[in-house]
Amino acid sequence: MTASPARIVRDPINPATVIARVEGHDAGAILTFAGTVRDTHHERAVNSIDYHAYESMAEKEIVKLENEAAERWPGVRLAIVHRIGHLGLGETSVLLAVASPHRPAGFEALRFGIDELKKRVPIWKREMYQDGGEAWLEGS
Repeated sequence: MTASPARIVRDPINPATVIARVEGHDAGAILTFAGTVRDTHHERAVNSIDYHAYESMAEKEIVKLENEAAERWPGVRLAIVHRIGHLGLGETSVLLAVASPHRPAGFEALRFGIDELKKRVPIWKREMYQDGGEAWLEGS
């Protein structure tokens, strides 16, 4: 029996591993979205971000999102992986991969995945700024 793929990880995300979860000969399109740590937020210089999660619940909610995408868009497969811990500038914090028979459904499912992830999955981030300050952010 193969272990369920991790959806919450502490190590850098390998895009090829996430894409492998969705690819297949029935896919006419494979789309990805990578969220990365940017150097500014609301005109404030960012040094790094700490991501925290209620891991067991986050994993369950991500599985629900992946299953919902498959139900809403027949033939679509969605895979979501979110990294937690301390991330530096430019590092990938979240990666979504979608395989679909046609592009429109793939784009819709990808947008659904990232939007709902931000709304429903218990993951929080704390930005650390160059001026020494920090802030907890929601849904960014």
